[in-house]
Amino acid sequence: MSRLRQVAKFLGKSGIDFLITLALYFIFHWTRHGLLALLAWLALIPPAIIILVRVFRYIKRNALWSVRNRLLFAYGLMGILPILLLFILVGLGSWALINELAIYLASSELNRRLESLTEAVQLIRDLPPNSLMSAAPEIEKGFSHAFPHLALYVFDKTGQHRFPPDSPVLNVPPGWQNVHGLLVFDHRFYGWAHYTGSDREITVLAPISDETVENLVPNLGEISLLEGPEESKAEGGDLASAGSFRSIDTGNAKNPDVKFTVSDSSMGVTPAPGKHLPPAAFSFDIPVGWPATFPHYHLNRINKTEEGVLWVYSRPSAVLGSFFSGTEFLRGILFDAVITVAILFLIVELIAAIIGIQLSRRLTYAVNQLYEGTRRVIFGDFSHRIQVREKDQLGELGASFNQMTSNLERLMAVEKEKERLQTELEIAREVQAQLYPKEAPPMCGLKLTVRCDPARLVSGDYYDYQNVGEGQMAFAIGDVAGKGISAALLMATLAAALRAQLSQHQMLEPDECTGLPEIDVAHLVSALNKQIYAHSSPEKYATFFFAVFNQSTRTLTYTNAGHLSPLLFRNGQVVPLDSNGTVVGAFPFAKYDESCLTMHAGDLLVCYTDGITEPENAYGEMFGEERLIELVQKYSAREDHEILGIVLDAVRSWTASPELQDDMTLLIARGVQIT
Repeated sequence: MSRLRQVAKFLGKSGIDFLITLALYFIFHWTRHGLLALLAWLALIPPAIIILVRVFRYIKRNALWSVRNRLLFAYGLMGILPILLLFILVGLGSWALINELAIYLASSELNRRLESLTEAVQLIRDLPPNSLMSAAPEIEKGFSHAFPHLALYVFDKTGQHRFPPDSPVLNVPPGWQNVHGLLVFDHRFYGWAHYTGSDREITVLAPISDETVENLVPNLGEISLLEGPEESKAEGGDLASAGSFRSIDTGNAKNPDVKFTVSDSSMGVTPAPGKHLPPAAFSFDIPVGWPATFPHYHLNRINKTEEGVLWVYSRPSAVLGSFFSGTEFLRGILFDAVITVAILFLIVELIAAIIGIQLSRRLTYAVNQLYEGTRRVIFGDFSHRIQVREKDQLGELGASFNQMTSNLERLMAVEKEKERLQTELEIAREVQAQLYPKEAPPMCGLKLTVRCDPARLVSGDYYDYQNVGEGQMAFAIGDVAGKGISAALLMATLAAALRAQLSQHQMLEPDECTGLPEIDVAHLVSALNKQIYAHSSPEKYATFFFAVFNQSTRTLTYTNAGHLSPLLFRNGQVVPLDSNGTVVGAFPFAKYDESCLTMHAGDLLVCYTDGITEPENAYGEMFGEERLIELVQKYSAREDHEILGIVLDAVRSWTASPELQDDMTLLIARGVQIT
């Protein structure tokens, strides 16, 4: 059953329909149901058309898939098929021309000989009546070479005269006009000429023997004269014939037919080579033959001609040899010129075929090499190279493919290196994430909220906060020059240095603002500057803001080392904080001061990096500090994390770019009521 299903699936509905209809057609045809067979035959046409379309699609999809087969098919349509048709046309034309030439040679010679009989009639007509008996035998002898057994018949007032006297009696029915040509008499061919005058009738009758017909054109081949079967049936008896072939009536009244024979042996419709057929001069010197009509008379059909058959069976070499005789020098030159042009044509076609084959092989080789190369590229082999043989467009295409694979191989190496660096950056991002504090320390009086969005996987912005004593909290924000790995490394150095400095400055000293023991902020930043300078390259530096909040006194002591001034929002007013020195890590001798302020409940301190205020839109306009102040004032009553989101989203919308132009860090310190 599975085999039948496969066959049915392969044939499809149209194929099954075609086979069933074809079987019905044969059944109706064998059982002689003509109408049903016709209907079945008509029903075969639609599925046959569908099957032909499917076969054409299958051939196009499979046999013509490759460029080589398509080129061969195109060459076959545009080159081989026209040449083949041209050869067929030339062959058929040559065959028809040779037949026409052969028939022309035989018929023209036969007509010439038959016309010569009118000369005998003219000679007898011009004779005086008293000299007929003496001159007629001489005239008969003069024409006996061309027509053996020539007979002369003269009817005048004195009666019928026959020359020679033993010639058969000829009774010409009255009414014949002056005619000449072939005559079928007593089932034989004769050449005759008849003259009807006022005082006499002259008839010349010459039997057409086999030798006469066969030797009309020497060395031409086999020549025959045959009477048409319809005329013979009207007369009764056998068909008249002369020459190499014999005609025999089959006697079938329902389907009359004629058989041609050579040397009295039946050969069917097509005669075989006989003793008069010349030998072949070359391999393609095949026998050719074709019948032509030739008129003849019947004695009892007054002044009416009937159509007989003149058959010439010869070879092209014999026909051309007879036509272009040795004396016809100019015609021979014409024939030689035609042969020369034909040979040149064949040579040109051969050269064109060789060039076409070479070009097609060159094209298919290049396409196959490209196909193999692309298959290898698909499977990841980028080391494959195409051998470039020629410096043409195909060669350039192969060279371009080699360059492409070389670039792909290099890009794959770059991609692998990029993946490795990406992996390392992911590790660095995870490490950097560990440097940031996870949550704000519990501190009454000051609430910290911070968010950092790096422009890349790692950030050069820095923030940190931690407890540094009972009721005191330190926090910092910084921006390392640059982005990426180098900035992240300096940021890690800054974080480690700050934590080290905080652990070293646990000894508290009296603060200038409050007089209470606190961390010396300016001294810590100065020490941090020297440490960063000592452990980083000269071009590396960072802006830095460091502050310590004292819960008991609500004072904030800070040092701003070149960082953007934080903004203090108090009672609807905005106060930028002081700057107490230059950036850290640039100059080891830099001096730093400190400032202090009191953080009341409801005060809002906003610290930010340049990634907030300096991003530009499509027109080159920066976001700016004014827009930041406007946003914070507008939404200051909201939760701190909401303010962070609003500001960062506003900056992203301003740039209208999926990528950040710089790291964005925003820290909000809000004064809260102590409970």
